[in-house]
Order: sequence, then structure tokens, then C-alpha cells
Amino acid sequence: MTTATLAFRVEGGLLSPDVLEDVRRGALPGQRPQDFGLPATRSLTDEVASIYHDARAQWQIFQHRLANVPEDRLGTTETRQFWVIPLLGMLGYELHYSAKAEVVDGLTFAISHRAGLTETAPPVHIVGARQPLGRVPASGRPRLSPHALMQEYLNRTDHALWGVVTNGLTLRLLRNSTFIRRQAYVEFDLQAIMEENRFADFFMLYRLLHRTRLPADGAPPDDCWLETYFQHSLEQGGRVREHLREGVEACISILANGLLQHAQNEDLRKWVDENGAQAFYQQLLRLVYRLLFLLVSEERGLMGGNTLYYASYGVSRLRRLTEQRAAWTDDKDLWHGLRVLWEVLRNEKMAKLLDVPPLNGELFAPLALDNARLDNRTLLAGLWHLFWYQEGNAPPRRVNYAALDTEELGSVYESLLDYQPHIVKGGGRPTFKLGWGSERKSTGSYYTPPQLVNELIHSALEPVIQERLQNAPDQEAALLSIKVCDPACGSGHFLLAAARRLGKELARIRTGAEEPAPEDVRNAVRDVVAHCIYGVDKNPLAVELARVALWLESHVTGKPLSFLDHHIKHGDSLIGVFDMEVLEQGVPDDAFKPVSGDERRIASAAKRRNRQERSGQRALWGWNEEFDLTPLAQKFAQIDAIPDDSPTDVRKKRNLYGDLLRDETRKRAKEACDAWVAAFFQPYRPGEEVITTDVVRRLLHGECDVSDMIKDIADEVGFFHWPLEFPDVFEKGGFDVVLGNPPFGFILNAKQNKFVKSQSIYKVAIPSKNTSAYFLVLSYK
Repeated sequence: MTTATLAFRVEGGLLSPDVLEDVRRGALPGQRPQDFGLPATRSLTDEVASIYHDARAQWQIFQHRLANVPEDRLGTTETRQFWVIPLLGMLGYELHYSAKAEVVDGLTFAISHRAGLTETAPPVHIVGARQPLGRVPASGRPRLSPHALMQEYLNRTDHALWGVVTNGLTLRLLRNSTFIRRQAYVEFDLQAIMEENRFADFFMLYRLLHRTRLPADGAPPDDCWLETYFQHSLEQGGRVREHLREGVEACISILANGLLQHAQNEDLRKWVDENGAQAFYQQLLRLVYRLLFLLVSEERGLMGGNTLYYASYGVSRLRRLTEQRAAWTDDKDLWHGLRVLWEVLRNEKMAKLLDVPPLNGELFAPLALDNARLDNRTLLAGLWHLFWYQEGNAPPRRVNYAALDTEELGSVYESLLDYQPHIVKGGGRPTFKLGWGSERKSTGSYYTPPQLVNELIHSALEPVIQERLQNAPDQEAALLSIKVCDPACGSGHFLLAAARRLGKELARIRTGAEEPAPEDVRNAVRDVVAHCIYGVDKNPLAVELARVALWLESHVTGKPLSFLDHHIKHGDSLIGVFDMEVLEQGVPDDAFKPVSGDERRIASAAKRRNRQERSGQRALWGWNEEFDLTPLAQKFAQIDAIPDDSPTDVRKKRNLYGDLLRDETRKRAKEACDAWVAAFFQPYRPGEEVITTDVVRRLLHGECDVSDMIKDIADEVGFFHWPLEFPDVFEKGGFDVVLGNPPFGFILNAKQNKFVKSQSIYKVAIPSKNTSAYFLVLSYK
């Protein structure tokens, strides 16, 4: 996530927006004149203004010198001597050239300078103005880009926590980063600051980059103002997340009651009476997540640059109106504007007119709420809690969605599953209330702590990466062939972590850099998401949020949303056919055990009939050649082969996927699988249809139509037949790694078929396609 202001940006959430604002205002400790080594009576503004004047003069000298350097030279000497060293000298640095590269873990790091005399002084790496920070030099030496060289050095050393890397045009302040998180740094556009008279940005540079911000020579690496601000950002980030959860809850309650009590919403009230409080709550969740999704997308610049969209259609424009009391009226134009926005976003032709990506997934599917009415006053009152948060009596602070972690959208959603909605009737119109409930338990949705995510990636995914790349002639193809699945993906925490880890490895392969630059990682993550990441969840909104999270994480400027419908799917991953060969044996006897409400004589008769059909029709598997799923697998593989580089490509993938879902072979196989599993759920009552092996056989051969009862059971339970949903994966043996909350910590290993416990994480081997087994858990019949 990138927070952009005039000429500096924060990558990877290194410092929170609120901390940056407090630094800018001088409201944090360490921002007094004496904290910068100045007399207490000295005006900090006057001091910085004087330095800025001298720096701009030095910039002109540097530009003159650089203009005389041949184009085929990097201009390293000129950048160092006539610009960066003088500039940093004005900021209190006494730089010392490192004549010898430092060796760490057997690797050499040619960091050009240190901000002190000792080997533990903060590292400062200065390269030529014509050497991009994120690219390996054309000569191939050193082996890493300047950015990657500094990042890897910080990650490998104990005595350096913060470092500076610059080519004179761009300067980055880096901190060490963990292996599955994105890189973290603050970037300053020195060229813009100097040439466009951006004094405010230079003041921020002074406040964050002055020598007094880094550890003193010989001091512990975490004993500095920068680390204090970083730790403050972490603490504040936790508070912001908590306030956001509270804000979403308040927004839902305000909007719910505004909708229920509006005089013109009689149809909505009837709908709620018929469908219940839980259905209404799910609609409200989807509405709020539309808003959250668009806020993140708009503030990150992912919705394009069309000014008409942002001025007249976008959600972020409503933030300004929450501060204008004149906008809090009884009119309904703002709500109608949102209704128009939903239509625009799910209509490809209309979206194209505004240069925004079409968002025609589940999240933007039509809602019963869409046809209701809501006044501006209530809408803005609810949205205020999404746009702002307040701590005690302090002034309200803006929620910065550009800096919001992608997982945080999911964690807020998952926290809302702890609530149970209620509709209270009496006196006047109904009232909506939230209380503690069990939705999270019933849907199997749980928030996963980052520590568990990190550990599972390390213990389950890392070994597969190492094994796949070992001796592979084409390492990029080998890595992209890894298939990772979370069978209970929720909002995508494990999938995001896997995509980041695989993306970083792919970027390493492509660039040759041990610590690739962020722009290379982003491009690699996009390819990983398109080829390697799969997920299933029984909650349709969670499925959509997982797609949203992956899209946000893999977005590359100038390219459309990746097509993910064929990889992230809705269904109950524990209930369905895992191996198509189970159809050969017919419906097992265990399916006919009566439960409460069943008539035992009917169940017993059905069991006897099924046993006769099963023993007398060994020709059932005669459809083997006719029902070969290999062509279907090949067609599914064609979807991944199409790039996601243009809206035309994405539309082509969507159309091909739609055709495959209607494929006659797949349709017959799915109906037979539905019938096979529905046999375990069928009721045994007089006059009811009975599902037996013969029904499965006839559906398989296309000799009958699937019954309404089978359809209803399959839809209600959410059957998920793995070989039909991911035929291209199962044609090659199945998933390489399946991640998830215990007990969903699966890893595919055809040589083992047992539970393996490792570091408190269960890794369960799923049988391969060559193993005779079926995958069915009847957890609540």
C-alpha cells in the first residue's frame, strides 16, 4: 500500500499516516529545535528555510556538472561529490567512504558510505544519478540493485536497522523487513523537491532524515527517533484497526435503521420480514464492503484517473460532504448517486465511459437494498464513521485507506461475524440491533494471527518452493507451476501471504536480485495470483473479499483487474466428491442411515434397492472413455494461458470460463456427483423421491434430468466437487500445497496418507488421484 503526498511516499506501512501528520506538525517528541542540535531559541522553520536555499543552489551546481557527463556513464562521482554528500552534510551527516565491502553470511555488500567512523554506523549507499534504485546495473556488477543491496544488508545484519540509499534524484529511507511482508521505506523525490519549490516536502525530509533521527555512532540500532516513530506507528495502527471495526459497526447500525424507518421503504420492510434479520445483515455487510473496497481502490489510484469519476461518482467525494453540514439534508440525491455508481461499475460499457475497471463480481451484484430510499442526513451520518475516527476528546482523524493493510479489510469483516442481528418490533417501525452471535462458528470463519500465517508459510510452502526449484532448467516456469489452495480461505489471509512469498521468489528469479525492488515484486505477485493461487469458502461474501484482497495486492498500474472466478470459488470444501472414481462403486450403504424425522422402513427399503443396483451394474464405469475429463482440464488450462493485460483479455477469459461451466460433459458429471452426495442428505418420507445408484448412473449417461430435490440439497449445502471445479489441477495430481487454519493445514503428498504434526501445525496429506478415496465429511446431518 502506498501513501502518496506531494514529493514523498511511504511504502509498506513503514510509518502510519497519522504519525507522518504529527511529524509534519512537530507534534511528536524529538521535533523541537534542540532535538536537532540547534539552540532552543532558534526557529526551526528559519533553519530549514536557510538549508533549503543552500540545497537548491547546490542542486544547480550538480545539474551543471551532470550535464557534462557522457550519457553512457552513471555520473557516480558527480552525484556524490557535488550533490548528495553536500546535501547530507547540511542535514548533519559526516559521511565516511567505505573502501572495502563488508562480508555478511559469506556475501559481500559494497555499501558506499557510513554516517560515522565505526563499522556499526548507519549505512548510506550513494550511486550515480543515471542508476535507477530498483534495477541491477547494466554491467551486472554488483549483483543487486542499489535498493536491494541496502535492503538485504539490513535484513542480514544485527547492527544496522535503518539505512539510506539514493541516486541523487530519489532518496529512500529503509528499514529491515520480514520475508513475507512487502518492503518498507520512505521515498523522497529530490528532483521534484528542488526544481518545483516544494519547501513543505523538504521540511518533512529534514524532520525524518536529519542525522539526529538515526542512531548515534556506536549506539544500539533501535536507539533512535526513527525507531520510536516506527514503534508508535505499530501501536497506533492497532488502535486505528480497532476504531475502523467500531466505525463499520456504527455505520451498519445507522444505515440499517435509516433504511428500515424511511417512510418510502415499505417494500424493504416486507423483504426483511420474509427473509429475516440475518439476510438483511448480509446485505448491509455487502453494502459497507462495497464502500470500503472503493475507498481503498480510489485512494490508491486503482480506479483510473478520470476526473469526472472522482468528482461526480466516486465514494471518496462523500468524505468532503461529511464535513459540510449544509449537505446533511432530507434529500435522497446522494443515495441515488450510489445506486447509479453500482450500475456503472457492474456494466462493462458504462464503466468504460468513465475509464474505470468493471466490477461485476458478487460484491457488486444487485441487492434488495439498492431499490430502497435513504436521506442524505442518515447516509452521511453512517459514512462519517467510515471516513473518520476519534480518540477521546481529540479532533477527528481521517482513516487513510491508501495505507490500510489488505488483510485488515478481511479482519474487520471477520470480526463482524461475532455479531448476531436482531429486528425489534413495537410501537413504530422496526429497529435494527446487533448483539453477540455465532455466525463465525457456523460458517467456519476465523481471524488468523499473523504469527500463524508466517509459520505456516514457512513450514508448508517454503519446502515446496525449494524442492520445485532444485535443478529446474526453467526456474520461472517451475515456480509458476506450484498450485496453492486454502480450502477455507475466508477473506484470503493465507492466500495473500502465499502470493507475496511466491511473488518475491519469482521476482528474485527474474531480476537476479536476492532482495528485489518493490516494483518487480508487484509485477511478480500479479503473475503468481493468476497462475498459482486457489481458494474455496462456503461464505459467498468471503469469496468475493478474497478476490478483492488478491486484486488489491496484485494490481499493476495500467492493467485491468485479474480474472479470478475460476480460482477463488464458493462452496463447502468438505462436502463433495474428491475422486470421481467413487461413482464406479455407486452410492455406499452408509448414505441410507435414517436420522430424526426419517421413516426407517423407507430408509431400509432404499438401502436394499441401492445394494441390488450397485451389485448388478458393474458396467457403470463404461462411461470412462466418454467421460474422460482430460479435454475439460485442457480447456481450463487455456484460461490461465490467456494474459490479464487488457480488458479484452479478461473478457475472453470470462467468456471461456462461462462456456466451460456449461460444458455438457461437466454438466452431466456434476449432476451425477450432486446426486451421489445428496443421497447422504435425502429425507425418507412417504411420497419423496429416493436417490440411489441408478439415479447417479442415469444422470451420468444423460438419461434423465436432475430433480429439484437434488438441486435444492446441493444449493443449500454447497456441494463442492474438486475434480470438476479445478480439473486442470487434478489432471496433474492435485494441489502442491493446501494452507489454512488447523485442521485445514493440508499439504499434498502422494507418498503419504496420514496426519503429520509439525510445530503445532497439522499437515494432512490429501490422497492423490491414483488413490481410491472419496472426500466427504458429513459434519452436521
